[in-house]
Amino acid sequence: MSISRKFLVGLCSFCAAGSLALPVRADLLPHRVVYELDLGKGGTLTGGNGLMTFEIKDVCDGWAMDLKAEIALAGEDGEIHRLGWSQVSWESKDGKRYRYFTRELSDGQETSRRRGEARRDSADGEAKVIADLPQQAEFTLPAGTLFPVQHTVAMIKADTDGAPYLLANLFDGSIDNQAVEVGAALGPGDAKWKPDGKEFGGLKGVRSFPAALAFYMSGSPEGVPDTEQSMRLYANGVVGSLVFALGDLKVHAVMDELTPLAGEGC
Repeated sequence: MSISRKFLVGLCSFCAAGSLALPVRADLLPHRVVYELDLGKGGTLTGGNGLMTFEIKDVCDGWAMDLKAEIALAGEDGEIHRLGWSQVSWESKDGKRYRYFTRELSDGQETSRRRGEARRDSADGEAKVIADLPQQAEFTLPAGTLFPVQHTVAMIKADTDGAPYLLANLFDGSIDNQAVEVGAALGPGDAKWKPDGKEFGGLKGVRSFPAALAFYMSGSPEGVPDTEQSMRLYANGVVGSLVFALGDLKVHAVMDELTPLAGEGC
């Protein structure tokens, strides 16, 4: 997911190896969640902390998502650097359209913007993407590429079906003009998992499962992933915990707040 927003790829999304029969559905919970970010020590960084929020709303014919993260990093010289990322996106429930706008910041200065829209005739067909940031571009995503909510639903379905491994192409617009190949090893799920931090009554009795994800972006001939994550995903789409790499650091995202959101009147 160099220190960049790569580590956030796939946060809100995750097919059994082979083809997917799309569209697939799941009972997703519209919600807002706040994570405290705890950073260890590594390389020239002595650690730090941060905050990440994620919101997903049911907006009638689609899902509106809002992700924000900020991390304060302390160097060996004691100097503090702040990194920030944000992504606002919308995905149609039929899997045919997806819009995204992402920003990256370093010490309060914007370093990157990406914006575009993907359209296709079917939920699992080729998608044409028209981007206007960072520059105007048009490109095509291969058939079977999943958008973020599709990816989440497919991962939940794979766990329900007892699949031990998942493989998918994911496009969320945050990394270049391409889909990212994501492989995930799924562990056994249960309804009694307890997080390291706070417990939330709304999640009591909800099935969750562990997943170890590998993201392939550069086409390494050795098959080495560009970045990795591990997470605990609930069957309602809530990410209960997340661990990802940030340079030499391993970041632990611990859920601190969870607020269910009412759907919009349609």
